[in-house]
Amino acid sequence: MLAPRPTTGDTTPAQPLMSGPVGGVLGLPAGAVAAIAAWAFAGDPTTGLVFAAGAAVLLAAMTTTVGAVVTASLSWACYDGFVLHRFGTLEGGRGDLIALGIVLGAALAARAVAGVMRQVRTAESRRDYPANVPPEVRLRIRSMTR
Repeated sequence: MLAPRPTTGDTTPAQPLMSGPVGGVLGLPAGAVAAIAAWAFAGDPTTGLVFAAGAAVLLAAMTTTVGAVVTASLSWACYDGFVLHRFGTLEGGRGDLIALGIVLGAALAARAVAGVMRQVRTAESRRDYPANVPPEVRLRIRSMTR
């Protein structure tokens, strides 16, 4: 008699913690906090860039790819407008575009790492066992393979 193979976890793929629009919108306050923190360190542009990239990385790891791009763009805008240039003026010079590339690259790298980690966790929770293996043996098998 054929029996369906039981799985130990949910069969739906793992989803990010926040949707793209929510993650993207949170990029503005995160970028503002990063700019304020940079001002606390005497407005140093390098520190501001690190804080802007850090804010984008934190949110990008929890949202979708579109949300990560929007988050990075808004964090860069706060950095460029209030740390690098004063009074909210955005400029498109070479240094500004390099800073955008750094923040965007860091956010996309964090998003990629988070996506791989979600896939690994999902794959680990979807182990198939023969129908005649009792649940307590499955737990022992799982603990031995880690």
